[in-house]
Amino acid sequence: MKLGCHAVLFKEKIKEDTENTIKLLSSTGFKGSEIGSRFFGTDDKKYLLNILDRYNYQVTGMHIGSPLEEWDINSEETTNKILKVAEFVKDMPNKNVIMSTKRFSGTEEQLIKAAKNINNAAIKCQEMGVKLNLHNHIWEFENDGYIFKNLVEYAPNLNLGLDLGWVYASGFNPIEVVENHANRISYVHLRDINENNEFVDLGEGIIDFNKLLKVLRNTLGEDGWAVVEYEHGEQDINRYIRAYNFLEKQM
Repeated sequence: MKLGCHAVLFKEKIKEDTENTIKLLSSTGFKGSEIGSRFFGTDDKKYLLNILDRYNYQVTGMHIGSPLEEWDINSEETTNKILKVAEFVKDMPNKNVIMSTKRFSGTEEQLIKAAKNINNAAIKCQEMGVKLNLHNHIWEFENDGYIFKNLVEYAPNLNLGLDLGWVYASGFNPIEVVENHANRISYVHLRDINENNEFVDLGEGIIDFNKLLKVLRNTLGEDGWAVVEYEHGEQDINRYIRAYNFLEKQM
């Protein structure tokens, strides 16, 4: 299992000041970072690869937001957006597209249609050697996991890039969810949470990382990624340095 951190903490800086941001991220101890297509775009891959090589750092995957309504209403255009990101990562060491959704108010029929269209996109990604991973928030697990369960069933080629902090916040047991879907998981997000269901820096909350990491090591194997995600709060690289040191002690 490889440990990474999410560049979303630094938002537009990954594009506006790419080299210094990568230099900072590479100083944490983590081996790579997920970046967002909404911040970096998909036009400057060669430039990014040169900087990554300079600092011996990797992109763990590239994120794209993709609401379920779009998969129902305009699946061809939405698929093309996914494939554009897949094209960006297909010749990188880690061929991961991380897709997140938004709250969905459509019918079950529309949800199933969206899931099947996502599955078709996942197959096209596979043909490029790329994994399409679902990054969940809390709403996929609301109503007893209604959206999550439909995506699992009707998009069988979709990998599950679980955000285990949101899984915990939803009332589900992250360890059980990972164990139940281990064959579809090679990429996860790590967060910590306090007793008020608020996200906090790793080690400051109530999640038992000692138990969780044991399960993740078995599930993710040598090549899978566990990526710490901080998206709010101070843009201080020391937060990620502390997170890395905390995880190393748990390992």
